[in-house]
Amino acid sequence: MKTLYTLLALLLTYTASAQQAPQYSQYIFNSMAINPAYAGSKDVLNLNLFHRSQWSGIEGAPTTQSLNIDGATENNRLGLGLGVTRDQIGAQSNTSVYGNIAVKLQVSYNGVLSFGLAPGLVQQKIDGSEFGITDDPSIPVGAMSTIKPDVKIGSYFHTDRFYAGLSVSDLIQFEDMQAIEPERHYFFTTGYVFDAGPFIKIKPSVLFKEDFKAPTSVDLNAFILLNDKLWLGGSYRTSMNLFNSNIDKDAANRTALALIAELQIKQSLRLGYAYDKMLNDLSGFNTHEVSIGYYFLKKKNAKMLTPQYF
Repeated sequence: MKTLYTLLALLLTYTASAQQAPQYSQYIFNSMAINPAYAGSKDVLNLNLFHRSQWSGIEGAPTTQSLNIDGATENNRLGLGLGVTRDQIGAQSNTSVYGNIAVKLQVSYNGVLSFGLAPGLVQQKIDGSEFGITDDPSIPVGAMSTIKPDVKIGSYFHTDRFYAGLSVSDLIQFEDMQAIEPERHYFFTTGYVFDAGPFIKIKPSVLFKEDFKAPTSVDLNAFILLNDKLWLGGSYRTSMNLFNSNIDKDAANRTALALIAELQIKQSLRLGYAYDKMLNDLSGFNTHEVSIGYYFLKKKNAKMLTPQYF
C-alpha cells in the first residue's frame, strides 16, 4: 500500500504542476533542450548525455534521461540536432524525440543570430499494473499510451561573451486527449561572461519560464570559470507572480538551490554534476544530476571556445 500511495501522490503532484516543464539544472551548458535555435552554436559536433534523479529517497520519484547531439553544416549556416528525452514518475512515463534545425545569420563581426525549429513526437504512457488495483475503472489494467506531435520554435543570439534566447515549446495542443496535456511554455534566457582576473571568469545568467497560468519560474545563476577548466557555481530557483495574481501563496513559493560543477577533462571531454536542494516541504529529499559531454573536433577552422562559455 505504501508504494500505491506514493505513486498516487506523485502522479497527483505531477498533474497539479503539469503546466511547468521538466526542471534541468545543467541547461546552462547545453540549451538545445529548451531552445532549438541553439543547435549548431558550438560550430562542432557536440554530444551530451544527461541523467537526473529527483527527490532521492521517495519511491517512484521522477527520473529523467536525455541524449542530445548537434552540429553545424560545413558552411556554418545551418545547425542540426537531435534530442531524445525520457521522463519517468511512478507509473507514468513520457518519451520525446525532436529533430532540430537552426538557420544561422552572421549579423556582426562576432555576433550570430539563429532561428530554430524542432518538430517531434511525444509518447505518454501509464502502466496501471504498478498500482496493484484491478477494480477501479479509472485506472487502466495494463499499459496505456498516447502519441502526439509537437513543435518547438526559438531564436538565439550570441557573441563570444554574451547570449540571449527566446523560445516556445508545446505549440501543438490537443484539448480532447485523454492524457495530461502540457501547457505551452515560453523561455527567455540571457547571460554574460566577463574577466575577473588572468585565470578567472565570471558568468551570471537568468532563465524565465512562463505559461501564463502558473507562477513564473525564475532561475538566477552565477558561475566562476577557473583556468578555462573548471566551472563552479549555483542556481537559485524560485517562483513569482509576474503575470497571474490569482495564484495561492504556497504555489508561488516553490524554491530550490542547485550547486553545479563542470570539469573540462580534456579538450573534447567534459563532466558535470548538479546537486539540488529543495527549500520547501521536500527539503529532506535531494536531487542529483550527472552529465557527460563530448566534442567531435574535426573541423579545421572551428571557432569553438574550450570550454564553451555557453
